[in-house]
Amino acid sequence: MKKINTFVAFTFLKAHGVSSFSPSSSLTSNTRFNTIGFTKSLNRAQIINVPTFTNSESALNAARRPLLSEDDLAAPPSEKVIEAVNRLGGNDVLASDVAAEAGLSLSLTKQSLSSIASLTRGDISVTESGDLLYSFPSSIQGALASNSLRYRVTNTWSKDVWPKLFWGIRVGFGVFLFISIALIFSTLFFAQTSSSSDDRDDRRGGGMGFPRYGIGNFLFDLAYYNRSPSYGYYGRVDVYDPQQVRQAEIEEEKSGIFEGIFSYIFGDGDPNGANLEAARLRECSRVIRANGGAVTAEQLAPFCDLEDPDGGSYQEGFVLPIVSQLGGEAEVTEDGDIIYIFPDLQVSARDDDYELQTLGGGMDYLEEKTIEFSRNPAWGNAAAGGLGVVNLGGALYLGQFLAQPALSGVTLAGVFGLVQAGYPFLLAYAILFNAIPAARYFSTEKKNTEIKRRNSSRRKWLNYLQLGNNSVTRKLQAAKKLRQNMRRLGSEDRVYDTTSSVDSLTADREQDAMKRFDEMLDSDTSSKWE
Repeated sequence: MKKINTFVAFTFLKAHGVSSFSPSSSLTSNTRFNTIGFTKSLNRAQIINVPTFTNSESALNAARRPLLSEDDLAAPPSEKVIEAVNRLGGNDVLASDVAAEAGLSLSLTKQSLSSIASLTRGDISVTESGDLLYSFPSSIQGALASNSLRYRVTNTWSKDVWPKLFWGIRVGFGVFLFISIALIFSTLFFAQTSSSSDDRDDRRGGGMGFPRYGIGNFLFDLAYYNRSPSYGYYGRVDVYDPQQVRQAEIEEEKSGIFEGIFSYIFGDGDPNGANLEAARLRECSRVIRANGGAVTAEQLAPFCDLEDPDGGSYQEGFVLPIVSQLGGEAEVTEDGDIIYIFPDLQVSARDDDYELQTLGGGMDYLEEKTIEFSRNPAWGNAAAGGLGVVNLGGALYLGQFLAQPALSGVTLAGVFGLVQAGYPFLLAYAILFNAIPAARYFSTEKKNTEIKRRNSSRRKWLNYLQLGNNSVTRKLQAAKKLRQNMRRLGSEDRVYDTTSSVDSLTADREQDAMKRFDEMLDSDTSSKWE
C-alpha cells in the first residue's frame, strides 16, 4: 500500500507543535484524516483515523471500548470563540481573526478552535506558511451536543436547569420578605390579644391591618418569570457590544416585584467583569491591525489601566499583558525607543470589506461602565427599602415583646410557636436585608470613583497621544516604518486539507513535481540551444 508523503505529514504535524515524526508510523493510503484535536495541550496532536477491521476478532476488540470517550469528557470550548466563529461564517476561520473578533488571547483561541475541530469533526487546512484554517459544520452547537456528553450536560444545566433554579432563588428572597412580615405581625397580634383582653379591640385593628394588606395580590399578580441564566442584567448583556445593548433595549426583560427585591439587595451584577477584558483586547487588536501590526505603548495606553501621563515619564510595563496575549514582539530602534510588532495579527482569511467594517466600529479609548446600585426604578427601590424597614421594625418589636417576663417559659400555640422558636433567624434576615444594600451602596460608590478615575486617565492618555510631543512623534514615525501589509490567505495557499484523500494528495504533489521537472528540463534545453 502506498504511504502518505512524508514531507506533507511532517509539515502538517509541525504546525501543531509535534517535534518529531517517523515515516514508519505514517498513515497508509486507505486512511483519511477526519480532524485533528488536542486532548491535553497544544503540543500534542491526536489524529483520528478510520479503522479497518481484518477479522471479527479485531472488530470485537474495537467494540470493547470505554462507555465514555475522550470527546465525551473533553472540556467544552470557549463560548466566546463559538460565537465569534459563527459571526465569521464558520468556513476558513483563522485564529487571529477569531481572537480579534472575540477579544481573547491567541493561545486560548487556538486551543478552543482545535477543541471545536476535534469535537465537531471539522476540517483543517495547512498553508505554506504553517497557518491553520478551520472549517466547521453549519451548526457548531448541534455538532458539539451530538459528540460530547460533557457539552450536552453543561449546556442543559446552563440553559434549562440553572435559569429556572436561579429564578426560584431570586423570587424566593422577595416571597420570604412578605412571609416574614406576615408571620411577625400576625404573631404580635396573636400574642397581644391573648395577653390583654381590655384593649383587645384596639390592638386587633392595628394587628390585623398589615397581614391583610394586599399580600395575595403581590404573591400571585406581580411575579414575572425571568429565565435569565446569569446573575442580573449585566450577566446576560455585554455592555461593550453595541449590538447586544440595542437588542437588550428592544427586548428589555420584565421583572416582578420579587425579583426587584433581589435586585435591591444584591444588585444586577458588574457591567465590566470579563466583558471589560474582552473589549480591551478587541480594541487593541483593532488598533494594531489599523496600524499595520506595529504600534507604540502610547497608542495602546488609552485601553490600559495606568496613571496619568504626568511629565511624560513612565514605564511601559502596562503593555506587557497585551503583548503576551496577542503574540507581540518588542523591537528597539536606533534611538532606543521600543516598537511592538504583532506578526500574527497581520494574517487574515477575511476580505478587505470585512476588515474595514470591523475597524470602523471601534472606540477612541476604553471607557468602563459605572456600576448601578440597581436597575429597578426609583419607586421600586423605595418600596423594597420601605418593606425592609417595616420588617426590621416588626422584628425588633416582636423581640422586645417575647422578652417580657410574663412570657418567660411560655410557648405560643401552633404556627406562632414556630415563629417564637425561629425568631433569631427572622431577626437575622431582617438585619441583613437592610445591612447588605447599605454596605453595597458605599462599596458601589467607591468602585465608581475608581472607575471614573481610570476613565479620566485613559482620556488624558488619548489627549497626550493626539498632542504628540517630540518623543511620541519620533516613536510614531519609527512605528510607521515597521508597518506590514495584511497577508490574506486564500485557497491557493493551502498545501494540505483534511477533506482531501491521501491518494489525491499524493497524485497532486506528484503532478506538481513532474511539472516542475518539465519546466527545468525545458529551461536547460533552451540554454543549450542558445
